Order: sequence, then structure tokens, then C-alpha cells
Amino acid sequence: MSVRFYLIAFFLLFNHNLFSQINREKVYELLGDLNNIDNPDSVKVNALNNLSYEYLRFDPVVSLKYASQAQSLSQKINYPKGLSFANYLYASNLFLKYSFDSVFIYYEQSKEINELPENWQTAAKFEDIVGHIYHTQSDFNKAILHYKHGLAINLKLGEKELIAGNYNNLGAAFYDQGNFEKALENYFSSLKISEELNNKKVIAATLANIGGIYESQAKFDQAQNYYTRAIKIADESGDQLTVADTYRNLGGIYTEKRYYDSAFVVFQNSLDIYLKLDEMRGVVVVYNLIAQTYVWKGENEDKLKKISLFEKAQEFYNKSIEQNENGLDDIDEKMLSYQGLGEVFLLKHEYWKALNYLDKAVKMAQEIESFTSLEVSYDKLSKAYAGIGDYRKAYESHVLYKNWNDSLKSDQNVELLTQMSMQYRFDKEQKDLEFLQAQKDLEYAQKQKRDRLIRIFILTGLFVVSVFSIQMFRSFQRKKRYNILLEAQKAEIEKQKEEITDSIRYAKRIQTAILPSPQWAAEILPEHFILFRPRDIVSGDYYWMNKVGNKIIIVAADCTGHGVPGAFMSMLGVSFLNEIVNKNNNYQANLILNDLRSEVKRTLGQTGKEGEAKDGMDVALVVMDLETMQLQYAGAYNPLYLFRAGELIEIKADKMPIGIYVREKDSFTNNELELQKGDTFYIFSDGYSDQFGGPSGGKFKSKPFKELLGSIQDRSMKDQREILNTHIDDWRGTIDQVDDIIVLGIRV
Repeated sequence: MSVRFYLIAFFLLFNHNLFSQINREKVYELLGDLNNIDNPDSVKVNALNNLSYEYLRFDPVVSLKYASQAQSLSQKINYPKGLSFANYLYASNLFLKYSFDSVFIYYEQSKEINELPENWQTAAKFEDIVGHIYHTQSDFNKAILHYKHGLAINLKLGEKELIAGNYNNLGAAFYDQGNFEKALENYFSSLKISEELNNKKVIAATLANIGGIYESQAKFDQAQNYYTRAIKIADESGDQLTVADTYRNLGGIYTEKRYYDSAFVVFQNSLDIYLKLDEMRGVVVVYNLIAQTYVWKGENEDKLKKISLFEKAQEFYNKSIEQNENGLDDIDEKMLSYQGLGEVFLLKHEYWKALNYLDKAVKMAQEIESFTSLEVSYDKLSKAYAGIGDYRKAYESHVLYKNWNDSLKSDQNVELLTQMSMQYRFDKEQKDLEFLQAQKDLEYAQKQKRDRLIRIFILTGLFVVSVFSIQMFRSFQRKKRYNILLEAQKAEIEKQKEEITDSIRYAKRIQTAILPSPQWAAEILPEHFILFRPRDIVSGDYYWMNKVGNKIIIVAADCTGHGVPGAFMSMLGVSFLNEIVNKNNNYQANLILNDLRSEVKRTLGQTGKEGEAKDGMDVALVVMDLETMQLQYAGAYNPLYLFRAGELIEIKADKMPIGIYVREKDSFTNNELELQKGDTFYIFSDGYSDQFGGPSGGKFKSKPFKELLGSIQDRSMKDQREILNTHIDDWRGTIDQVDDIIVLGIRV
């Protein structure tokens, strides 16, 4: 179970003042304009539209009435600007009623008049509505497309406040799509503009959403920093809903970090605001989160405290259900309440009560197709049935749990990716063979034709010149058709090659997104450099790092293979490291490598049988504590070089990979040493030393690599990277790069 992050919505349908009370003075003024018989019809249309806008969120019936009147009058007097805005307002009412199909109709009907410059602002608003619909329906690609259309229009108009909102919407769509890199890019764009405009409400919402992305990546310190800034600014601007939402998310951070008392404080802050605003969904959510936190805290206490805390959790889950059933009917939160109560009674060994609530949770999870909740509920059901001695049902529930667990894990995806890689190579080879065979067939056919024509020429001589000429013409036409066919086949192969290359380039974006960003590295590491040079578009080498408390874990790894197969392995490695370090709280270098080896062998089905794949990875892993100046190192084939006062200290790696190995030891070696100020150490793959080049075309090798590192110890880490990068290019000359390269250098 994990604490949930909630995105703080910033949809650009309406301006940020919309949630205040209706402006009665403005309404009276507009009614005066409407009823003034001396006003031209265009002024009356504008009055009707503005009245519709004023009532939009307070009285939809009145808002629709005014929008409909504005539509009719605009058509009567041929007033495109008034009709455009009236259509938008009518569609906005339909959107709020979830009549999405009708919104699309008005969107299409308004396209032509919205191309007029005076209607561009309304056109941008329409794009936002359509984007929100697709966003709601989880069709993120279409949502992003329409958000970008709206952004392009507002950029043309120079509407900075609306542009900031567009970027925020794009950030939300990319977040929901799982593209955290693009989400952050758009949120930071929004933040920059909002800070220029000093729009504190948007600044606060954006900071909170940036914090949420870092929370999703388990970067809790960064997330906490952004949440705290968001709360301060939202409070200054009077945006209490954002304050409450962000307190709720901050509570999740404290719970993840096991600061339970701090979590209770901020959850209570959030709850107080929700109750004051009469925001009942927020109340229901926070009750569940408080209950969940009591469960987590209770699991780490002695027996007496444990029971007391579980009873508090039970109390808050029941509060959530009671409030939910009081007109809210949020099935997702109710399901989580039932699931939580099932867990509480299971921990209290009250198995029959646990079964009652878990059965309800399963039915609701099936209804809303929440596969993660089904996995969790069946796992707890299995334990509850075992508790009452019904081992048949315990077994059946465990089988269902395993089925959902396996479907949610990456094993099948890994198998599918491997099959895709093999299929790609096979298809490419087949196309190449077909292309070559087609060329040979055409050349042979043409040769046969030429030989036959020559024989005819010799036999018939001058008497059949005319026949020969006709035959030559026909031969030319056939050859032309064959050439056209050949060109078509070639074009098809080129097209397929381009499509495959585009797919691999997209895979590079995915791989880049999961690697640590330069900003993250700069935050957690002292002076350092990262030299990362894939041989192909995607890389079998990868690097990874994280900071937990005072400990910084850094990895440089080299996976079996290059290109697509190596990239698949690298993504597996990153995924496993995240799980081992972030979820299992494992911070000892050799134990992390042991767990990583176990995960790789399990996922690839490696048992040591003859003929099975020996895929794996070579790894250098460092755990560094800059407060105690302690360093742990464990290595699978890849060593560590440390330079101290100009002298090289080399720490050897274990001669076994991360993967199946016939002579593997039970555990990797944990090497520990004291760091000193000024120490510089390096972890790397073998790609640099294995590069061919130089006068003889041989490998660069490890000894010159050590000498090169030793010769640049007086240079900054930035300069060292440039020297290493330039040196390897000079060494290889015209020879292609033969392997992926990763070198990480860190100066204490």
C-alpha cells in the first residue's frame, strides 16, 4: 500500500475568479445594456454572452438560456464574434453536464468562424474544452494535441496568463501519460510565466504539481520542498483549496518517510480547510489517508500501542465511509475504505470481519476495473481465509492474487520486448534478403531477354529490322516496369526501415527519461561528471543514482548487447534498482548487487541449464556517506579507481556478472574505505578501454586509461569530461565506436 499523490487541477476553461460569488453589480449593469432599446443588437449579444458567463457555474439553466438567446440574435444580425462566444458558452454548459458528444458538435460548427482573427481567443478556449474531454477519457495524445493548438493560438495573441494555463494543462496530460520529463518541462514553463505575472494562484498550483512529479519518482526531499513553497504562496493568495490539496500531498511525503506525527499534523490542517470549504470529497480522501497512516504507524509499535492505533485507523475508515455515503458516493474512495478496514481486522486477527470488508472491496474493484486493488484485496483475502482455517479458499484467493500480481509486473512485458527485438532483427534480415533476391531475379530476367534478342538478330538479319525494333521497344517497356517495381520495393523497405528507426528513437526518449537528469545529479552529488555515449541510438550501458538520508547510491552498468536488446536490459536494471533501494530500504553495496542478481535471474528465467541465455550485466556500485566520509563499493567485473594525492588506488571487482554464472559466489564483496577531502574516484563500463583506434588499430586498454585519468587529476571535473571525450575521438579516428561508453567521475 502506498500514499497517493493527487494532481492539483488547473483547467483553463474559465478564469481563476470563477469560484468566487456571482458579481451582482455586473449582472445588473448587463441587464441594463440588454433592456436598453437604444443599444444596437451587437451590444445586446455581448450583454447576453456576458450574462451567460456570469451564471455559468452558479445557475446552468440561466446560463444556457442567455447563451441560446445570444446564438439566435448573432445569427439574425450576422455577428460572427458574438456567435463564436455564444457557441463556446453553450458548449461550456454542456461540458459541465458531461454531454461531451454535444460539445464536439459545437466545436466542429464553430471551426470556420473561429478562423477569423477576432475569434482566435474563443478558438483557444474551445481547444481547451476539447482537450479536457480527451484528458478525462484518458486519450492523452489527443488531449495534448488540442492543448497545443490552444497554446499556439494564445502564443500568437500574446496572452501570457492563458499561455501559463496552457502549459499547466500540458504538464497534467504528460504526467497522466507517464512522461514525467515533458510534464516537468511544461510545468516549469508555466511557472516562469506565472512568476513574471506574479499570479500567485497559478504559481502555487504549479509548484504543487511539480512536487507531485518528484513524489511519483520517490524523490521525497525535492517533493517536500516544492509542496512547502506551494502552501506558502497559496496561503498568501487566499487559495485555500490549493493549500488543503497540498497539505494532503505533503502528508503523503511524511508518511513515506515514516514521520507519522508530522503526517497527522498536515493531514489535520488539510481536513480543517476542507471542512471549512464544505469540500466533502477532500474530507473523505483525508479520512482514508489518516487511517492508512495509523495502520503504518501501528505496524512498527509494540502490542498495546499497535491495537490502539489500529482502532484509530478503524475509526477514520468508518468516518470516510459515513461521509462518502452522505451524498458523495465516490466508489473509488469507498473501495479503499473497505480494503483498509479489511487490512485492519486482518492485523487484529478478526478474520471474519476482515473477510466481510475485503469481499466488498473486491466487488467494487471489479466494478471500476481497479486491477491494483484486486491484487491487494485478493492477497489479504488469502490471509484472512487462512486465518479461519479455510485453506481451499485461501489457496483460491492466493492464485487470484498471483494472477493479478503477475499481470501487473513486468515479466510479460520483458518477454514481449524480447520477442519484438528478435522479430525486428528477423524482419529486417528477411527484407534485406528479399530485396537482394528481387534484384538478382530482375537482373537474370533481363539477361535472358537480351540473349534471346541477340539470337533473333543473328538469325533474321536485316530482313527483320522492323520486328527487332518492335521487340526492343517492348523490352524497354518491360525493363522500365521492372525498374519501377524495384524502386517501389526499395521505397517500401526504406519506409519500413524509417519506421523502425523512429520507433527506436522513441525508445531513446523513454530510456533518457528513466536515467537520472543532470539537475538531479547536480543536487545530490559533489563536483562530478558523467560521460555517457551510446554506440547506437539506445544504449546497453546505463547509470543510476539516488539519495536516501545521508547515503548516496551511484551505479555504472554495462548490459549484455548493444542497441535495442541492451536498452531493454538497462531499463530492467533501473527498475530493479528503484525497487531494491526505494522499497526494500537496502543501502549496503554488496547486498544491493545480490538482490539485483536475484531479480535478473528470476526475470530472465535463468536456472543454469545448458543452452539457456546468459544475459546479464556488469556493474560498479558505490554507496557514499559524505557526513561520515565512508565509501562502500561492490563490483561485478567493473572495478573502482580512486586517486588520492596523485596515487591510484584500484579496488578490484568480483569476477562474476549480474546474472547466471557457473562459479558464482553466494555474495558479492563489500569493500569499505575512508574517504579524504580531495579524493577523486571513477566507476565505468569497459566501453572506453575497449575502443579500437590508434596507429595500429588496436584497443585503447585499461592501463592507458588509468594513465590518462592520472594525468588529468589537477583539472576540474568538467574539464576532465571534455578531455576524456575528445581523447577517445582522437584515438578512434575514422573507426566507428564499437561499444557503449559510460564513465562517472566524482570528487569529494
